[in-house]
Amino acid sequence: MKMAKLFLVLVAALLMCQPQAMAAEDLPVLAVDGRGSASCAPDQAVLTLGVVSTGQSASQAQAVNAQKIMAITQALKEAGVAGSDIKTQSYNFYPNYRNDKNNNGEIRNYTAKHMLKVNVHNISKLGKIIDMSLHSGANEVNSLRFTVSDQSAVQQEALYNALNDARRKADIIASGLGRYIVGIKNVSESTGNIEARSYNSNLLMSAKTVAADTNIEPGTISLDASVHIEYLLNK
Repeated sequence: MKMAKLFLVLVAALLMCQPQAMAAEDLPVLAVDGRGSASCAPDQAVLTLGVVSTGQSASQAQAVNAQKIMAITQALKEAGVAGSDIKTQSYNFYPNYRNDKNNNGEIRNYTAKHMLKVNVHNISKLGKIIDMSLHSGANEVNSLRFTVSDQSAVQQEALYNALNDARRKADIIASGLGRYIVGIKNVSESTGNIEARSYNSNLLMSAKTVAADTNIEPGTISLDASVHIEYLLNK
């Protein structure tokens, strides 16, 4: 009995809504696209640096490289970088052959290359971290990438600006047609992630060449959002 009463209530509700749904289907539709953007200052960075070393023997090249990597890792930790934020990005070891015509496959020396990926959460210490790494033996800085730890606030702002842009366009068009907005039929949005700003410097340097403290300016990074809205206009 209760199920029957519930069914009758649902049928009655559908019948009440049906005229309104049919009326909405008869209204003119205005489709517009809105775009918005927002920017913010990055609060963290990803740094790739390491050591390229050579030696007359394989063991010498490897030992020198390992010693310098240990010194760099220790310096990073002293600068406030957690051990979990220091990871090996790549490790390469290879022989270098003589280039003369009669080399007969003779090996000149060996090269070891060990690159570290360093996550820097306190961006104000970035310059100090780079300097300490260089003074500890790093002679290659491959890349520096700025990112944002929490993207929700800037995504919300970009989306809000896109919605305002769509509504502004719709109001202008509707007014030009002698109509006004009475509702919304459909809405879709596209909001990406913040694109990290990267610097691929491929810098080869040694601690002896560093004459002044490294000054890093992170600047700002931005995010774009877009919406597609179908507005209902009065007849």
